[in-house]
Amino acid sequence: MELQIEDIKNYFKDIFRQTAPEIIFDNINLNLPLRDQVEIDSLDLYNIVVALQQKTGVYIPDSKLAELTTLSELINYILKQQTKAGVNNELKS
Repeated sequence: MELQIEDIKNYFKDIFRQTAPEIIFDNINLNLPLRDQVEIDSLDLYNIVVALQQKTGVYIPDSKLAELTTLSELINYILKQQTKAGVNNELKS
C-alpha cells in the first residue's frame, strides 16, 4: 500500500506522543525547521526518525537527515522514496 500524506502525518502524531509527549504535533508548522519550533535533543530526534523508518519502511540516511530540517521535507522525502513513477503526492509548501 502506498503511503499518503495524511498517513505520514498520523505516524508523526503517534511517534511524538510516544517519544516526546511534551510536543503537540498539531502546533508544529510543517514548513518551518523543527528544531526552531520545539526543544528536542539529538536522541529524541534520532528515536523519532527510527520510529518513522519502522512505520513507513523508508530508510532515511544520516547524511540526508541533515538536509531535511522541516517535517514537510521529511514527508516529501518519504513519499518520493516510495511513490511509483507518475504519481505525485507531495505536500505543497
